[in-house]
Amino acid sequence: MRILRILFLALTYLPLFTAAQERPMQESKNGWYLSPHGTIRILLLFVEVEYDVNREKDPRPDGADHWPKGQLPVWKDNVFDPQVLPVQQAMVSRYYQDISLGNFTVLGDYVDEVIHVKESEYPGVSNAHGIGRFAVDELNKRGSLKTHHGLSIADFDLWKDGGKQGLPKERGSDDPHQYDHIMVITRNSGLPHGTGSTDGGSPGKLFGYGADTQSRFGGNNALPFEILKHEFNHLLIGGNNFHSGGGNASQFESYQLCLQGGWSMMGANGSSLLTCSAWDRDRMGWRPEGATYRIRARSMGGHEVDTDLDPVNGDTGIFVLRDFVTSGDALRIRLPDLPESGYQQWLWVENHQGSHRNGSPTDQFHWEGFGENCITPIEPGLFLQIQIDREERTGTNIFSGSADYLRPVLANGSHDLYLRGDTISWVCPFGGRSFPYVLDPELANPFTGNHEQELPVVDRNGDGKLERGEHFPIGTRSVKGLEVVHNVGFGRPEHAMRMNGVRKIGMCTNPSTANALTLLSTNKREIQGVGGPNVRVIHLNGIAIELQAMDAKGDAHVRISTNDTRMASDQRWCADSIVLPPLRGVDGHSLTVAAGVRLRLDRSRAATRMTQVDPDAQGGPWFSEATRLTITSGASVFLEDRSELVLENGSELHLLAGSRLILRPTAKLLSEPGTRIVQHGNCCIEARNKVLRKLRKQGRLVKIP
Repeated sequence: MRILRILFLALTYLPLFTAAQERPMQESKNGWYLSPHGTIRILLLFVEVEYDVNREKDPRPDGADHWPKGQLPVWKDNVFDPQVLPVQQAMVSRYYQDISLGNFTVLGDYVDEVIHVKESEYPGVSNAHGIGRFAVDELNKRGSLKTHHGLSIADFDLWKDGGKQGLPKERGSDDPHQYDHIMVITRNSGLPHGTGSTDGGSPGKLFGYGADTQSRFGGNNALPFEILKHEFNHLLIGGNNFHSGGGNASQFESYQLCLQGGWSMMGANGSSLLTCSAWDRDRMGWRPEGATYRIRARSMGGHEVDTDLDPVNGDTGIFVLRDFVTSGDALRIRLPDLPESGYQQWLWVENHQGSHRNGSPTDQFHWEGFGENCITPIEPGLFLQIQIDREERTGTNIFSGSADYLRPVLANGSHDLYLRGDTISWVCPFGGRSFPYVLDPELANPFTGNHEQELPVVDRNGDGKLERGEHFPIGTRSVKGLEVVHNVGFGRPEHAMRMNGVRKIGMCTNPSTANALTLLSTNKREIQGVGGPNVRVIHLNGIAIELQAMDAKGDAHVRISTNDTRMASDQRWCADSIVLPPLRGVDGHSLTVAAGVRLRLDRSRAATRMTQVDPDAQGGPWFSEATRLTITSGASVFLEDRSELVLENGSELHLLAGSRLILRPTAKLLSEPGTRIVQHGNCCIEARNKVLRKLRKQGRLVKIP
């Protein structure tokens, strides 16, 4: 019977095993619904709703300068070019030529009239995302397709329908023909400006032909570029779990507590730079013609070199990064010591020269050059982002994962930011309101603080819980003694490493080259608490990135090194757990606090949890754990004369067996009430006896066998 039972089970599960084995191998370079390679041509429909039943519902009854009532928009020819050009001229066509390094060409043409959809004839017109069906029904009354450049259905059918996610898409026409993509932009529908959607369906048959994919957008105020490219890029990259770079929303499962800005193909209204990221290009398989390596830059001798780097294992040296947009050069640095079961992380480095130098219209800050020119233009420099997880480009499940997998690392660091409490009116570029936030240098926090391209969360309703939607926008920066700066979240020159600004970052700077903490979460809850694959430990690594030079062509000379362990400026470290491994700097120590420099171990006022921690702790409410710095076996910390190591707000310093803490005679070790220093095993503290006796008497220096 046992043999028969085993045989029965084997036969029962065999189809499941077979199905798993037959699951196709996907590749991200093949795209999701559409291929990100080759050429596609889009049919564009401009729509105006006639509110002949409920006139009060018309959001734009009189039209606007950019789109007069009853006419096509002024920018109708600036969406797509109809044909391939050496340098595409229309905004969207040029965007894809630039970000894809010429690998993907997006063309288009529009029906040469505005399509009037009457509310009385199409009662469902208030269903904003169904507007495409009504536009097609109305246009079918014309009898035949008439585009501005006289194109036919064959010109819009360059790919066969039925492409599978992650599998190669077949070029050629369908039989019968189908439009590869129909896009609708409305002047005054229920779609507000900056909103839209896309899917792999058809709005119905237009002159007898269906569509492979479709999209629809509100163009109330201008060409809806940000949402247009965001939604169309979904068809290339994947679903809502690929929101990043300023395109995410509170409700989506994300790797990080705070909504991230930055730059990405999946960015939208919250982006800083309008171009793509190096992660995007890697995901799409966009490489320069003739490139050898997946991620690449140049040696000092001008040769292509592999720059997917693991510095801890010897990948160090000086690399030449040409302009990212035009060359595709980038560095990617693996961040070490993360547990295999945790989300792995990499630090990307890109050299952005800006549109005024490389000619790319989207290599600029959001709203740069718009209206009153109140956005300070981009300056040439290095722009950095951390990649969290999302390394699966080939496999059977490459479209899974969570959103906000890119975290900008800004050269002006991270801080415990907080609202000033007042409101400023009539802030450019649109004359809106701004809620100033305070950036206090004393609250610098490289590991768990907020940077200026994310949305910090605060407990607005005082219920002891955080929701991602309880954020405040990064608008107006207030620093004591300085003039306020507006629209900071859209990008600032000081966010980049520059020759006239921050030129080096490392373990002992703000920002740091350490990994980021993760907190897999939705709007209202932590999905796995601090467990699972979440990374809840800051691993100090000694990696340094230095911008050594930038020549007249804009080529950046970047040095990547290890064992950079000297702290030369005051720092404040906050995190649930910080671990110092046995690094060896030039002086032989794992961490050296230079003469006159103070290192504070403090508790983060920026949230790292969604629920209140230690409700009775002084100084709260706290949405973070007290900081714990662990000096591991074989590691040594050296405090030079007149330096200080200060423990505040419940922080702890743990010296594991085999570690050393060495204080020069005039160095100070200060432990405030509620903090403690814990000695494990045969660790060693070399300091004046008077200092150690005082700490023991206060109960702030304890020894564990």
